Amino acid sequence: MTLLRSLSGSLIIMVGLAVTAPVPSFAQTAPQIEPFSLPVRPVALTQDIIKRFLYSFAPVGAQMKEEAAGSAVLSPEATARLDKKAAEYGFKDFNDWGETTRTIMVTYHWVTNPEPREEVEKAIASIPSMPNLTDKQKAEMIDGLRSGLATVEKARPSAENLAIVKKHVSSIKPLYKQWTSL
Repeated sequence: MTLLRSLSGSLIIMVGLAVTAPVPSFAQTAPQIEPFSLPVRPVALTQDIIKRFLYSFAPVGAQMKEEAAGSAVLSPEATARLDKKAAEYGFKDFNDWGETTRTIMVTYHWVTNPEPREEVEKAIASIPSMPNLTDKQKAEMIDGLRSGLATVEKARPSAENLAIVKKHVSSIKPLYKQWTSL
């Protein structure tokens, strides 16, 4: 049980990455940068993109909260305001900013947790000894972890993205904590 608790943060993130569906079009629903969601099309990161992202995270996030306050559907005007805010930081539009955010956050997770297979295998090994679960529940947990791991491993960021994010780990860390607590 102690082993599972110590691995729970990373495992939850990995499984969350694996099972979260892509975020719907922001023009149609309230804007959200879903924690643990994989980018639909990962962005090829550069120093400039990282810098613009770091400067934009707080103001674009604040605009996003303001526009989505209590609304499930955004008006065309609200979408335009979000697009404009993202463009102030050099992004094509809010969707571009969102894909960049997901790319950076997923890459950050890989930088800080480079061996997901090892973590998942340790968790899988501890499941059979869990007394409060039925055999069926144990099998479902094991299958879910293996499935999630396969998806996560397929989403491994490029070596170039990993190298760029490594240079900015300390700057990205507090933003990652915010992103994962949404």
